[in-house]
Amino acid sequence: MIVGLTGGIGSGKTTVAKLFKAFGVHVFDSDQIVHDLLSPNKIPLKKIVEYFGSSVLKSDGTLDRSRLRALIFDSEEKRLWLEQLLHPLVKGIIQQECYREDKGTPYTVVEIPLLFEARFEDVVDRILVVDCPEADQINRVIKRDNVSAEHVQTIMDTQTTRTYRQSHSHDILENSNDLNSLKAKVEALHHHYIKLSK
Repeated sequence: MIVGLTGGIGSGKTTVAKLFKAFGVHVFDSDQIVHDLLSPNKIPLKKIVEYFGSSVLKSDGTLDRSRLRALIFDSEEKRLWLEQLLHPLVKGIIQQECYREDKGTPYTVVEIPLLFEARFEDVVDRILVVDCPEADQINRVIKRDNVSAEHVQTIMDTQTTRTYRQSHSHDILENSNDLNSLKAKVEALHHHYIKLSK
Protein backbone atom coordinates (compact mmCIF):
# COMPACT_ATOMS: atom_id res chain seq x y z
CA MET A 1 0.00 0.00 0.00
CA ILE A 2 1.28 3.45 -0.93
CA VAL A 3 0.27 6.39 1.27
CA GLY A 4 0.62 9.84 -0.27
CA LEU A 5 1.59 12.37 2.41
CA THR A 6 0.71 15.96 1.57
CA GLY A 7 -0.41 19.29 3.04
CA GLY A 8 -0.01 23.01 2.59
CA ILE A 9 3.24 24.88 3.11
CA GLY A 10 4.18 24.99 6.80
CA SER A 11 1.72 22.26 7.78
CA GLY A 12 4.44 19.93 9.10
CA LYS A 13 4.76 17.32 6.34
CA THR A 14 8.49 16.82 6.81
CA THR A 15 8.12 16.35 10.56
CA VAL A 16 5.38 13.76 9.99
CA ALA A 17 7.55 11.96 7.42
CA LYS A 18 10.38 11.76 9.97
CA LEU A 19 8.00 10.32 12.56
CA PHE A 20 6.88 7.60 10.14
CA LYS A 21 10.55 6.82 9.49
CA ALA A 22 11.10 6.50 13.23
CA PHE A 23 8.50 3.71 13.24
CA GLY A 24 10.49 1.88 10.57
CA VAL A 25 8.33 2.89 7.63
CA HIS A 26 10.01 3.37 4.26
CA VAL A 27 9.49 7.01 3.20
CA PHE A 28 10.15 8.49 -0.24
CA ASP A 29 10.50 12.24 -0.73
CA SER A 30 9.27 13.40 -4.15
CA ASP A 31 11.29 16.62 -3.79
CA GLN A 32 14.45 14.52 -3.51
CA ILE A 33 13.44 12.64 -6.66
CA VAL A 34 13.14 15.98 -8.49
CA HIS A 35 16.48 17.09 -7.04
CA ASP A 36 18.15 13.95 -8.38
CA LEU A 37 16.52 14.35 -11.81
CA LEU A 38 17.92 17.86 -12.08
CA SER A 39 21.52 16.92 -11.36
CA PRO A 40 24.15 18.18 -13.82
CA ASN A 41 24.52 16.18 -17.05
CA LYS A 42 21.07 14.61 -16.71
CA ILE A 43 18.66 14.99 -19.63
CA PRO A 44 15.89 16.88 -17.73
CA LEU A 45 18.34 19.63 -16.72
CA LYS A 46 19.62 19.91 -20.29
CA LYS A 47 16.03 20.35 -21.53
CA ILE A 48 15.39 23.03 -18.92
CA VAL A 49 18.49 24.94 -20.01
CA GLU A 50 17.39 24.67 -23.65
CA TYR A 51 13.98 26.11 -22.75
CA PHE A 52 14.84 28.74 -20.12
CA GLY A 53 18.39 29.59 -21.13
CA SER A 54 21.69 29.33 -19.25
CA SER A 55 20.62 31.97 -16.71
CA VAL A 56 19.01 29.14 -14.70
CA LEU A 57 22.46 27.65 -14.04
CA LYS A 58 24.89 28.62 -11.31
CA SER A 59 28.56 29.13 -12.13
CA ASP A 60 29.31 25.50 -11.16
CA GLY A 61 26.77 24.14 -13.65
CA THR A 62 24.13 23.20 -11.10
CA LEU A 63 20.54 24.43 -11.28
CA ASP A 64 19.77 27.78 -9.68
CA ARG A 65 16.48 26.67 -8.11
CA SER A 66 15.51 30.08 -6.78
CA ARG A 67 16.01 31.59 -10.25
CA LEU A 68 13.89 28.85 -11.84
CA ARG A 69 11.17 29.29 -9.19
CA ALA A 70 11.05 33.00 -9.93
CA LEU A 71 10.69 32.36 -13.67
CA ILE A 72 7.81 29.90 -13.34
CA PHE A 73 6.10 31.80 -10.52
CA ASP A 74 5.28 34.64 -12.90
CA SER A 75 4.37 32.52 -15.92
CA GLU A 76 1.72 29.82 -16.03
CA GLU A 77 2.95 28.76 -19.47
CA LYS A 78 6.49 28.14 -18.18
CA ARG A 79 5.21 26.43 -15.05
CA LEU A 80 3.05 24.06 -17.12
CA TRP A 81 5.97 23.28 -19.44
CA LEU A 82 8.14 22.36 -16.45
CA GLU A 83 5.38 20.25 -14.89
CA GLN A 84 4.83 18.37 -18.16
CA LEU A 85 8.54 17.60 -18.26
CA LEU A 86 8.99 16.50 -14.65
CA HIS A 87 5.70 15.04 -13.40
CA PRO A 88 5.64 11.93 -15.63
CA LEU A 89 9.26 11.20 -14.70
CA VAL A 90 8.57 11.59 -10.97
CA LYS A 91 5.45 9.42 -11.19
CA GLY A 92 7.40 6.68 -12.95
CA ILE A 93 10.18 6.70 -10.35
CA ILE A 94 7.72 6.62 -7.43
CA GLN A 95 5.91 3.62 -8.90
CA GLN A 96 9.16 1.87 -9.78
CA GLU A 97 10.75 2.42 -6.36
CA CYS A 98 7.66 1.60 -4.31
CA TYR A 99 7.09 -1.74 -6.03
CA ARG A 100 10.70 -2.72 -6.66
CA GLU A 101 11.35 -4.68 -3.49
CA ASP A 102 10.07 -5.52 -0.04
CA LYS A 103 10.86 -2.50 2.13
CA GLY A 104 10.23 -4.34 5.41
CA THR A 105 6.90 -2.67 6.16
CA PRO A 106 3.43 -3.43 4.78
CA TYR A 107 3.11 0.08 3.39
CA THR A 108 5.22 2.92 2.02
CA VAL A 109 4.81 6.67 2.57
CA VAL A 110 5.56 9.06 -0.29
CA GLU A 111 5.87 12.73 0.67
CA ILE A 112 4.32 14.72 -2.20
CA PRO A 113 3.88 18.40 -1.25
CA LEU A 114 1.88 19.24 -4.39
CA LEU A 115 -0.01 15.94 -4.65
CA PHE A 116 -3.32 17.53 -5.65
CA GLU A 117 -1.83 20.34 -7.72
CA ALA A 118 0.26 17.83 -9.71
CA ARG A 119 -2.64 15.35 -9.95
CA PHE A 120 -0.68 12.53 -8.36
CA GLU A 121 -3.77 10.92 -6.84
CA ASP A 122 -3.47 7.95 -9.20
CA VAL A 123 0.05 7.15 -7.94
CA VAL A 124 -1.05 6.39 -4.37
CA ASP A 125 -3.58 4.10 -2.71
CA ARG A 126 -4.40 6.42 0.16
CA ILE A 127 -4.00 10.15 0.81
CA LEU A 128 -2.92 11.54 4.19
CA VAL A 129 -3.21 15.30 4.62
CA VAL A 130 -1.30 17.10 7.36
CA ASP A 131 -3.52 19.98 8.40
CA CYS A 132 -3.37 23.02 10.67
CA PRO A 133 -4.96 26.48 10.81
CA GLU A 134 -3.68 28.82 8.11
CA ALA A 135 -2.40 31.26 10.74
CA ASP A 136 -0.14 28.47 12.04
CA GLN A 137 1.14 27.78 8.52
CA ILE A 138 2.04 31.44 8.02
CA ASN A 139 3.77 31.79 11.40
CA ARG A 140 5.80 28.61 10.91
CA VAL A 141 7.06 29.59 7.46
CA ILE A 142 7.93 33.12 8.61
CA LYS A 143 9.99 31.62 11.42
CA ARG A 144 11.55 28.89 9.24
CA ASP A 145 12.37 30.90 6.12
CA ASN A 146 12.61 34.44 7.51
CA VAL A 147 10.10 35.80 4.98
CA SER A 148 7.11 38.12 5.19
CA ALA A 149 3.53 37.05 5.85
CA GLU A 150 2.61 38.44 2.43
CA HIS A 151 5.18 36.18 0.76
CA VAL A 152 3.79 33.10 2.53
CA GLN A 153 0.23 34.06 1.63
CA THR A 154 1.22 34.41 -2.03
CA ILE A 155 2.58 30.84 -1.99
CA MET A 156 -0.52 29.56 -0.21
CA ASP A 157 -2.72 31.20 -2.84
CA THR A 158 -1.05 29.07 -5.54
CA GLN A 159 -1.76 25.86 -3.63
CA THR A 160 -4.92 23.81 -3.36
CA THR A 161 -7.25 25.16 -0.69
CA ARG A 162 -7.34 23.68 2.78
CA THR A 163 -11.01 22.74 2.27
CA TYR A 164 -10.22 20.88 -0.96
CA ARG A 165 -7.38 18.93 0.65
CA GLN A 166 -9.58 17.94 3.57
CA SER A 167 -12.48 16.81 1.38
CA HIS A 168 -10.28 14.77 -1.01
CA SER A 169 -8.16 12.89 1.53
CA HIS A 170 -8.66 9.54 3.24
CA ASP A 171 -7.01 10.65 6.46
CA ILE A 172 -6.43 14.05 8.09
CA LEU A 173 -3.61 14.48 10.59
CA GLU A 174 -4.27 17.60 12.64
CA ASN A 175 -0.99 19.29 13.58
CA SER A 176 -1.58 22.30 15.79
CA ASN A 177 -0.39 20.92 19.13
CA ASP A 178 3.00 19.79 20.45
CA LEU A 179 5.35 17.18 19.00
CA ASN A 180 4.34 14.47 21.49
CA SER A 181 0.71 14.82 20.45
CA LEU A 182 1.71 14.58 16.79
CA LYS A 183 3.84 11.51 17.45
CA ALA A 184 0.90 9.75 19.14
CA LYS A 185 -1.31 10.50 16.14
CA VAL A 186 1.31 9.18 13.71
CA GLU A 187 1.69 6.01 15.78
CA ALA A 188 -2.08 5.46 15.70
CA LEU A 189 -2.09 5.92 11.91
CA HIS A 190 0.90 3.59 11.58
CA HIS A 191 -1.01 0.75 13.26
CA HIS A 192 -4.11 1.61 11.23
CA TYR A 193 -2.16 1.38 7.96
CA ILE A 194 -0.61 -1.93 8.96
CA LYS A 195 -4.12 -3.37 9.46
CA LEU A 196 -5.36 -1.89 6.19
CA SER A 197 -2.47 -3.28 4.17
CA LYS A 198 -2.94 -6.88 5.31
